[in-house]
Amino acid sequence: MESMRHAKPASNSRDVKVLNRLLVRNTIRKLGPIARHEVAKVTGLTPPTVTVIVNEMIRSGIVKEVGRGISTGGRRPVMLELNPCAGFILAVRIQHGEIVTAILDLAGTILETQRLEPDTSAPGNVVNVIGTSFDNMTERLGIKNDQVLWCGVASPGLIDSHRGIVARSSNLAWQNVALGEALSGRLGRIPVHVENISNAAALGEKMYGVAQGCANLIYLNLSVGIGAGIIIDNQIYGGAHGYAGEVGHVAVYPENGPICACGQRGCFEVVCGVRAVLARVKSEVSDETFTALGLSKERVTVDDIVRSGLANTPEVQRILHETGKTVGLAIANLVSLFNTEMVILGGELSRAGDFFLDAVNREARERALREIIQAVKIVRSTMATDPALMGAYSLAIEDLFSVEEWRRPCNGT
Repeated sequence: MESMRHAKPASNSRDVKVLNRLLVRNTIRKLGPIARHEVAKVTGLTPPTVTVIVNEMIRSGIVKEVGRGISTGGRRPVMLELNPCAGFILAVRIQHGEIVTAILDLAGTILETQRLEPDTSAPGNVVNVIGTSFDNMTERLGIKNDQVLWCGVASPGLIDSHRGIVARSSNLAWQNVALGEALSGRLGRIPVHVENISNAAALGEKMYGVAQGCANLIYLNLSVGIGAGIIIDNQIYGGAHGYAGEVGHVAVYPENGPICACGQRGCFEVVCGVRAVLARVKSEVSDETFTALGLSKERVTVDDIVRSGLANTPEVQRILHETGKTVGLAIANLVSLFNTEMVILGGELSRAGDFFLDAVNREARERALREIIQAVKIVRSTMATDPALMGAYSLAIEDLFSVEEWRRPCNGT
């Protein structure tokens, strides 16, 4: 909020009005229910100015009155809050072989969601699948497409979020894909914000998960791909070009390791990614063990490992121990570089049970300097909703509330 007040000097009266409107709207969004006099106090604007702006927002359906607050000596004040149905957000999470879409209101409530398993190797197919899902969800909800004001997308890979381009994604086999532009066109020119999936998940955890109130954190996404979302001083750390956090392609066994999808040998991802772990389980656990547990070797998942007796077999315990040690080593290196307060393990592999988490913790604490690691919490994600999906929503909502006028105004309900 302060950064908005001091973002740039107002060059004329129109600029002043624009900044004042943004300031009032965001104050009500973040602090509501809130009285008009409190809005004036927080923003530093005069009460008459706040009243004019608020009345205009009430008429447009963006803000609504929600009863009276507690009196501080005079009449009980009328409380204001954002109208959650004044518009809607489309949030999308893309991963190899899976797309999750959701429609949310402006209060962050998921109204409808779909989990799809299309071929994600072709960008055009991904855009069409998301577009069809969007049409289906809005139709079921009775929402007009032009009431959806922004779209946030979390995608694996090197993401140029300013231009909405997936510069490279080894897991999706994409190169220089203008995802934001293509998806915006399919959705009817809705603005689209594309962000790296681990960055989005880190933000989702900070806004809605275990990292609320934490200014410096790392979200380590242990999935088909591996990436780190890094938040420093409450901001996503992207580095020079927005590509920071690609720890999945840090070389673990550069000389004789397996070949990664990126073309290099021995990457962290090709050693500890979900596909690598499951490949080891299929190779090292006997057919008889799978048959005795009633499991299909070809279709085994991380959840199968946790929920069945597989986790108790010597072979799987060895695999999880070795994988956990490598993950712990990576965490020791990350916290030594960034000195964060928390590391959150997410993705399918984070659900591999306490045996795995214990191995991660032990190795991280043995490898990092005591002065650094002793203050770091290493925890699993506990969010009921998808962290990357909620991070994509958060990015979209911030974009939406940073513009003077919404491109698709609606009256709300």
